[in-house]
Amino acid sequence: MGKTTLAAALGLYSAESGQETLMVETHGLNHLGDLMGKPKVGYRPRRVGEKLWLAQISAEEALEEYLLQQIKIKAIYNAVFKNRYVRHFMDAAPGLVELLTIGKIWALTRGKGQYGNQRTFDRVIVDAPSTGHGLSLLTVPEVVANAVKIGPLRSKSEQILELIRDPKQTLVWLSTLAEDMPVTEATEMATTLESKVRVGLAPILVNGLWPDLLSESSWKEVKQAVKGNALLKSYCSRYELSRFYLDKIKTNLSGHDFWEIPLVYQVNSPYEIALRIKDRMKTYFAGEANGR
Repeated sequence: MGKTTLAAALGLYSAESGQETLMVETHGLNHLGDLMGKPKVGYRPRRVGEKLWLAQISAEEALEEYLLQQIKIKAIYNAVFKNRYVRHFMDAAPGLVELLTIGKIWALTRGKGQYGNQRTFDRVIVDAPSTGHGLSLLTVPEVVANAVKIGPLRSKSEQILELIRDPKQTLVWLSTLAEDMPVTEATEMATTLESKVRVGLAPILVNGLWPDLLSESSWKEVKQAVKGNALLKSYCSRYELSRFYLDKIKTNLSGHDFWEIPLVYQVNSPYEIALRIKDRMKTYFAGEANGR
């Protein structure tokens, strides 16, 4: 649904606005690195633009960092936790990857970390996995907090929950296409995030909308000529379909704000597409700042 491009656009806007911004990828993905022309970015935050940084979190490196903070001696860590039987057990542990990932994201928001730059970022933007995996990332801290009664694991989970559930610190930006299945998934996700995860929602991004090129009077002329022009017929069909599903999600999630992101065409570079979307977002952010 273009969520990585939208995340990049948000990151570009944030950096352009003067915020020291870190963009984060998880679960072994490297889409943001490719989009920004920095495919070799790794676990350590790396500058990819003016006031813009990128990091890719792996659960294995997050585990190593966390455990070394506890036991201090790398030889002990290597002897115990790099044992293949222990690794196999930890790889199979349900929710461990998500807990390590969200724990590292929490640390980055606090400027804490053993590896690389330990600066404090003004904003951290996470290009999270979609639907189910993204939801697990947000729900696992509560599962752990409820399961573990005492100790550092419980206290850390509670700190992460405090971050997630504070709308002044954390917002989820849902993105969707104006199509049947994406609108259904986005509606269900929004409801779950608010009712079960109790996280705040930013304006919902409806991506790839076909542009409105015609005035109301011109539409009447076009509808008369559409039968004889396959290209015009295709445009009218796609435009009306996207507007139908835009209206549907607005009805499903009434009371929420929506930002309409137009389809970007005649541009080959994903980075250039992100720049175009960033410019569109600027008008929305300006409206938010002015109370509209």
